[in-house]
Amino acid sequence: MADFARAIESAMKAEQTANVRKACAQFLKAASQSYGVPECTVRVLASRPLRIREHWSTELFGDYAPDTKLIRVWMRTAVRKEVTSFGTFLSTLCHEFCHHLDFQKFGFADSWHTRGFYERAAVLYHHARHPAETVCLGANVGRPLAR
Repeated sequence: MADFARAIESAMKAEQTANVRKACAQFLKAASQSYGVPECTVRVLASRPLRIREHWSTELFGDYAPDTKLIRVWMRTAVRKEVTSFGTFLSTLCHEFCHHLDFQKFGFADSWHTRGFYERAAVLYHHARHPAETVCLGANVGRPLAR
């Protein structure tokens, strides 16, 4: 998984969207195999959608469609159109994969942003960034996933 994460980072630095998508697909395939769930697909899109209201604004970093098993992640910032940081991008990819996991592994009717959800996303992210370390979060002990 760390090799795929490094491939994502390298492609992002080179601003090669097609290679980012390919590396993301490899990362998600490895994660799906590790967790024993059906694979999902990924689309890497350009600039994040920006919603502006009278007193607030928000950017969409990624989303997951359970009916199609499709993850969408945006590679560029909404306003300045710059390539987002690798850490933010990978965190978003892990986050969206955990929505996939909630539906496919746990059979949840919905995928809520609970403490457990964020712990699962954090374990996956830290394993991808630092595979030699064991991650401990709260009462849950994360162990390295199969490589």
